[in-house]
Amino acid sequence: MSRCEEVWRCFCKLRWGKGANIALYASAKELYRDGNGWFPRRCGRRQSPHLEVQETTLHKSPCLTMDMRMTNEEIVTVSEAAKDKYGVVQQACVHVIDPDTLRVRQQIEASRSTINCCDVGHGAICLGSDDFKVRIYQRIGLSSPDGSSNSAGSYELASESLCTSEVNDLRFTCEDSIIAVRTHHNRHPAGLDVIPVQRPDARISFQGGSLATRGKYIHALDGFEDGCSLSCIACSGEDAITSAFSAMLFDFRRSAPCVVDLPVTSQQQGHPHATMLWPLRAGRAPQVYANLLDEGRQHENGVIAMVDFRYPCREVADLFHFPDPVDDFRCLDGSIYAACTDVAASQGVNRIRIHRCSNNQSDIERLCTVVEAYDAAGRAPKEDLKVFSICSRGLAMSYGTQLSVGRLAEPLGHGNRADGYACPAGLRAPRSVRSHRQSLLTEELPSQLHHCSL
Repeated sequence: MSRCEEVWRCFCKLRWGKGANIALYASAKELYRDGNGWFPRRCGRRQSPHLEVQETTLHKSPCLTMDMRMTNEEIVTVSEAAKDKYGVVQQACVHVIDPDTLRVRQQIEASRSTINCCDVGHGAICLGSDDFKVRIYQRIGLSSPDGSSNSAGSYELASESLCTSEVNDLRFTCEDSIIAVRTHHNRHPAGLDVIPVQRPDARISFQGGSLATRGKYIHALDGFEDGCSLSCIACSGEDAITSAFSAMLFDFRRSAPCVVDLPVTSQQQGHPHATMLWPLRAGRAPQVYANLLDEGRQHENGVIAMVDFRYPCREVADLFHFPDPVDDFRCLDGSIYAACTDVAASQGVNRIRIHRCSNNQSDIERLCTVVEAYDAAGRAPKEDLKVFSICSRGLAMSYGTQLSVGRLAEPLGHGNRADGYACPAGLRAPRSVRSHRQSLLTEELPSQLHHCSL
């Protein structure tokens, strides 16, 4: 039975579900051994995953991508409402992108105000923007007229909900509710709204600094990897008096929703005043990770703190130190994947490096480098937003008007597949990858990785 391919396919599906990269590998046994392709092993040594990176331009005029979600089927990005070269304000857009071809399947002009956040789930896209609105776009037309399922479908506006202030962050829960973080015009947090999709009039609002939030102002929130539920939402909260930040666990089924409050950045722990937890990401329950952001120390190494809600009495969180400042990071299968900007790069060329670490390893592993050379349109470094997303198939990174997507590939040395699909050993870097990027990568990466099309 151990030689049977179907047995290993079953193991892969049981472990990773719909995220199993069975079509990627010629052997399901090799896929299982390589951790779904993210932890390949050759000759008894673990290697970095093999990624094929392509780049595309999302916007013709200078415009930032504010948020992004990557799934196995598509990439969803949302933008700011920027001005074109003539000074005319353009509408903020939603782009639905094919992760294989980087072709834009659908572009939706959603708002005349900047779209700050998005989330996907249940065949829908949820948006929060500066015009106080939460919008839901529902996918329709999942199949072709002939009954086949080769059509990705398109999204149409299903509902709009008006909040009392700007929406800066949100999550779509498995109970068909939306949890939205509201802010004032100056981006200071205002409160939380819990909005049932079917009954938006039955929303529940929690004001920032109230007893329901333990006197804290909520800046960000996230759901755990195994599912985002009203019963288990992680948040970052700021004390209005001391400006110390806490990692908080909320159960929004209760009248007093905050159930755990763990201080992380108090001055008693040696953190500078007003050190923020941004961004905040929930990993496998009950572990939460947050970047320790100190705007006064932008050019120093990045630090991500991990707190475990099972141990509320711990005084110091576990820390992961990265060689460069962290722009954004995500959690996948118990590991942290962080996008960091190389502050030592030559003038005019910024490098974004993707690093990985996990609780059971002390070293920070560098996966690949994306060379970034673009016009920041006069923005200050802290305003030059970079957004990162990841799923079982690969990763995506937005910077300026550009989007880079790294798709997971079968490691070298596996030979050609029986179905005629050429293994990545015979693939070259896509033409859309700039030539100067390839030369820089060849100079920096170890010799055993030179053949990877990074």
